[in-house]
Amino acid sequence: MGARGRESVQGEEVRRALGFALAAALLAGSASAQDSGPIPEAQPLLARYVLADGGLAIGGGPETDAVAAAASGLSPRIVGPAGAMPLLTQGTIALAVIPREMTVIERAAVRRFSGGLPLAVPVMQGLYLYARCDKDGAIDERVKPVLQALFSDHGQTRLKAVLAMYKPLDAAALTDARERIARLHGITIPRREAGYVAPDGSLSIIGSDTLTTIMPDMLAAYARHAPKVRFTADLRGSSTAMPALTAGTTIFAPMGRELWENDLDGFRQVKGYDPVRIRIAYAGHGPRANGKTPPAIYVNARNPLAGLSMAQVKRVFAAGAPGGDIADWSNLGAAAGAIHVYGARDDGGFGSAMRASKLDGLPFSARYQAMPSGKAILAAVAADPRGIGYATWIDAGEAPEGVRVLPLSARDGGPYVLPQAGKDRGAWPISYFLNIYVDKAPGRQIDPAAKGLLRFLLSNEGQAIIARHGEEDDGYVPLNGADLKAMRDLVETF
Repeated sequence: MGARGRESVQGEEVRRALGFALAAALLAGSASAQDSGPIPEAQPLLARYVLADGGLAIGGGPETDAVAAAASGLSPRIVGPAGAMPLLTQGTIALAVIPREMTVIERAAVRRFSGGLPLAVPVMQGLYLYARCDKDGAIDERVKPVLQALFSDHGQTRLKAVLAMYKPLDAAALTDARERIARLHGITIPRREAGYVAPDGSLSIIGSDTLTTIMPDMLAAYARHAPKVRFTADLRGSSTAMPALTAGTTIFAPMGRELWENDLDGFRQVKGYDPVRIRIAYAGHGPRANGKTPPAIYVNARNPLAGLSMAQVKRVFAAGAPGGDIADWSNLGAAAGAIHVYGARDDGGFGSAMRASKLDGLPFSARYQAMPSGKAILAAVAADPRGIGYATWIDAGEAPEGVRVLPLSARDGGPYVLPQAGKDRGAWPISYFLNIYVDKAPGRQIDPAAKGLLRFLLSNEGQAIIARHGEEDDGYVPLNGADLKAMRDLVETF
């Protein structure tokens, strides 16, 4: 190799090292972000798990029966490990019984709704109990004596007898669990009946915090058409929407993103079927400096590539796409050199949802480098002239100068477009949406109140309200004619 070639390789290694160094720093800072980052102001917890006889509902895998038998006053619900977490989040079960540790996404969802990190304690080796805590770490005073009973000598003896497939806790783990439970502060959590109808007759809507300004306008406008129907909106994040729909505590689930794997798994385990999605608006526009840019593909600012078709995107980011993998920029009409692919982790969150919906469920390319955040993806691309990255929503001002959004086309050869306002947002081939998910059991109709509001959101008046809020940080864009008709037709089948 000549001197110039060695310098090129060394320069590339330096740029790559800078990218990885920044990514590592972001990774270190993000490890506990789900558990310790800011959340909306906590609302008072409600106990929907208190039964008519004063007993408590608990839920989880088949081990739940044995746990319920080991302490008095417990009623088991076999809803599966994934199904237990949304029910715990919404307070329709007092304890979740699952044979694994909570995922980061599950912990974040419980914390975002309840205000505090959930109590997690092993009751047998490999079998865990989870309970909600408020922002101060306090637990329902009804739940504490149940935990004490399960960890008493008598409770542990009964559990050993009926859970022979699990090993009992060793002396140190049992002592630790008892001491943690003894330190818990018990509080009175008000009882509330199950369902989405509040005591005042209003209907609950739980979901995305991107709707905090637009949803009040929508509900106020709809009230002029249906004054006898009242709604109460609790908008603390998309991570709270599907747990509420799964638990039956929201009339529908508005989300600023697609379902993630854990969202769908939990609903399926509890209900036995899938929720139905209605697209209300396109999620954001950009690139822009005064608001969030929606999910997009980024390249280094020095990359001259005009754009990619979706078929090419799949061949770059996935393995096994029709036509074969694309691993070198020369196959895209650019200067020769290996393509360095960056994106989100395939951990059940955004990266997994993107792979399922935009890459036809194909596995990521062997060259795909998973990064901890959207910022880390863009930092890597900015430092790597051969980089390309698929990033989630990027806040205003957070995209580095060394990257640009790559225009895309649904078909080979273009035309290439960006997700810009004032354009046909439906032409952006990786559009995301303001989605509303409904619990529509096969062969049954949804609540007429939900259907009426969905009709309004898709009406000309509703879409005009969306347009008026379009320049906000979380602004959405009205649907184009074809997408709007498809969604209106879908709602009429409900």
